[in-house]
Amino acid sequence: MASQLQRLVLMTILALVLVSPFKRAQAQGMLQEEILRLANSSHPISSLQEIEHPLTNIKQESQAYIQITGVRLQTTDKGIEVILETNQAEKLQPINKSQGNNYIAEIPNAQLRLPSGNNTFRQENPVAEISEVIVTNQDANTIRVVVTGTAVPTAELFDSEEGLIISLTPVASFTQQPQTQQESEEPSAATEDPIEIVVTATRTAEEITNVPRSVTVITREQIEEQSTLTNDIGDIVGRTVPGLGPPNSLNRAGNAQTLRGRPVSILIDGVPQQGNSFVNTQLEYISPDAIERIEVVRGPTAVYGQGASGGVINIITRRPSEDTLTSTAQLGISAAAGGNAFLGGDSFGNFLQYGISGTEGSFDYLFSLSRDTVPSFFDADGDRIPSNNATSDNTVSTNILGKIGVSIDEQQRLQFSVNYGNNSRDVDYIADPITRTIPGLQKTRALRENQNYQGTDDPRIRSTSVNLNYTNDNLFGSAVQAQAYYRQSEELGLARDDRGRFADSINRFRADEEAIGGRLQIQTPLSSSVSLLWGADYEQQQEGNTLQELFDPVAFDTSSNNNRILRKIDEIVYYPAFDLSSLGLFTQLQWDVTEQLILSGGVRYESFNFSVDEFTPVLDDNFDPYVGPPVPSGELDFNDTVFNLGAVYTVTPEVSFYTNFAQGYSVPQLFRVLNFLPLGFVIERDVRFLQPQKIDNYEIGVRGNWNNVQATLAAFYNYSDLGLSSRGLPDGTLQFVRAPQRNYGVEATLDWQPTISWRLGSSLTWTEGEDDQDEDGNYAALRTLEVQPLKLTAYVENQTTPGWRNRLQFLYVGNRDRGFEAGSDFVSITDYLIVDFISSIEIGVGTLEVGIQNLLNNKYSSVFSQAGGGLDELLNNWERGRTLSVNYRVSW
Repeated sequence: MASQLQRLVLMTILALVLVSPFKRAQAQGMLQEEILRLANSSHPISSLQEIEHPLTNIKQESQAYIQITGVRLQTTDKGIEVILETNQAEKLQPINKSQGNNYIAEIPNAQLRLPSGNNTFRQENPVAEISEVIVTNQDANTIRVVVTGTAVPTAELFDSEEGLIISLTPVASFTQQPQTQQESEEPSAATEDPIEIVVTATRTAEEITNVPRSVTVITREQIEEQSTLTNDIGDIVGRTVPGLGPPNSLNRAGNAQTLRGRPVSILIDGVPQQGNSFVNTQLEYISPDAIERIEVVRGPTAVYGQGASGGVINIITRRPSEDTLTSTAQLGISAAAGGNAFLGGDSFGNFLQYGISGTEGSFDYLFSLSRDTVPSFFDADGDRIPSNNATSDNTVSTNILGKIGVSIDEQQRLQFSVNYGNNSRDVDYIADPITRTIPGLQKTRALRENQNYQGTDDPRIRSTSVNLNYTNDNLFGSAVQAQAYYRQSEELGLARDDRGRFADSINRFRADEEAIGGRLQIQTPLSSSVSLLWGADYEQQQEGNTLQELFDPVAFDTSSNNNRILRKIDEIVYYPAFDLSSLGLFTQLQWDVTEQLILSGGVRYESFNFSVDEFTPVLDDNFDPYVGPPVPSGELDFNDTVFNLGAVYTVTPEVSFYTNFAQGYSVPQLFRVLNFLPLGFVIERDVRFLQPQKIDNYEIGVRGNWNNVQATLAAFYNYSDLGLSSRGLPDGTLQFVRAPQRNYGVEATLDWQPTISWRLGSSLTWTEGEDDQDEDGNYAALRTLEVQPLKLTAYVENQTTPGWRNRLQFLYVGNRDRGFEAGSDFVSITDYLIVDFISSIEIGVGTLEVGIQNLLNNKYSSVFSQAGGGLDELLNNWERGRTLSVNYRVSW
């Protein structure tokens, strides 16, 4: 009955999606092109001092969901005025631009709510030389005003008691003699292009065009768009960030998804999320609905320290509304739509979200709660995909984000925030071990096994992060930010029957960690063209024992598949507990030498302290049971100084070149080298396995930003004397390797808006890497789990009618044979193509979104499944087949 009801709801929603646009067009007497957000438009990106309060641009703060209740046109002796009426003369902050003969004003955090109920205003030929005026809702929180003339009208903006007045003066067409603007005239602040800024690259508010690094910003609009397909942050960044490995929807641990071939550091509001011993599940800690934007800095960076050898992913959370109370809600449903699993009951999932936020005087708050129920996964044939520790099927994810802030005065602000995530799962199907006995390599079969854990907890991932942030924009002429944080994480995996194999038991792993830390930074202007950033970072990690829980084989064998008993009988310390503290002292200088040349550089001193109590490894370096004496307790100190230097040269207002040298310094995942140790191992003596790696990175790039074309191109090369990699052994195990390592590659993006209703774009990522494991000067290719194949993306997007937008996007992942030929991979990687479709339409007071993932129902295995399947055939899953998702979101 429940499955039938879900099918009925889904089919009803699809019917609405198909019918609504044409009914709307008929009611309006038109089917017109609406304005598409230009790729070179400004996105709201914050300064570091207001990291919880993103700025729309340097000059203005966005306001929250102002209702425009009326639109009037009034002729003047110069031309025409567009009057946008608000309830209480609230100030609107338009972003102005032009394209072709169109003047365009985008007004963020506002919605058109006309008494007629028609949320589009349109008038043709209001005065000579102006053919059309359109005012419409761009999306759930943006209004767009478009005025089309025989040439671009000039505009002046005024606040009035009624609202915002846009005064437009038509410009004569080419058949008439235009007026010449005086050279001394400067554009008003209202008509200047807004300035896009980022905070992650330099830890300060910086125009993105002035950053000598490759930086990608995923805006709130893009997050909402991509989350129509999936709520997996790893998938979203994999689709949108050049240099990052392709998405692997069956691998939430981030394996086979490195950044430029090296591990990435994950931050939430500038706070590190990774413990040294944890796998990369940190992108599971937060839901997309709680995120304002994501900034990604590609390549090693010492600016943040603490493991950013591949780059930084900084997740910046939502900010409170400036209204007294604003509510948001979202309801979503998803189901398989390919092969024999079409709208099957077990394939239905759902998503619920509700949030409130507001501002009252100097006090502001935000609370967001979401629950994501992820169903069973099915491949393109309709076959069930079995669960394993990497997959996210059959999980229930709960995310709670809370913020309380107070503006002490105009310069000072204090904010307290908590982010809690819990991902629990109930497993009904696992990979059938019989797959291993079938000759040849084939996709994994699913075996029904309803796991019933006794004497221990069900599988889960849980995290809590607490953050206290203080900012002072003017303390003796400097801007100060101080941050203190606490985090705690734990992970309990799925049990698996490894009898007769490497572990020779029924077991699973359990790990936990906690950390406290603080960050202090001070930005001091030395002159009008020189600024200095300096400060310190500190973190103390306590990594708990990584336990291997063992289960009763008799209870397991005598129970049925419908109630497979997993009774815990013992646990062993697989990796020992240890403490790791880090201290970073840094200074960074930026000098605007001329209007065309910007130089930046800095230095960071990094110090690590590692300590571990006496422990006994489970296995020795030959993977035999360890029979030697315990490894004595030990303590190590590591420290080094790293540098960065960059330059940006602006050739024209549209084109700039940049180059950068940056060093990274990071500690390996120490738990990986605290097992499989030779007899007689001593911490203080055998430091090669434990010591950090230092990376030298060289990068050069170019950016172009024209009216309707934007392009970037970057090339990089990096090297470390003591890399972090692993090699596959004939028995199917992996051996940790410390050897010279080099990575290199090329990244490119291209976006084009041929008309105001069409947008097209693509990106390219090509990365390679090798290491010299024998240190004889002969480098061999790294395995594909560390360096992913060629990635190409493309999209075509159209604003079909006012309020209805459609997008078709493509992801191609190429072949890679180098790892297999070098012996680091067990199989060659074959290429595949994925096509997705996304549609959004305004219905009622909200927005309905439809997504179809793997539109063509392609049969393929991801990079992770192919590479992992070569290691263990039970990981060789096909990816999800065609999957349908429908969401409805509303704000009020």
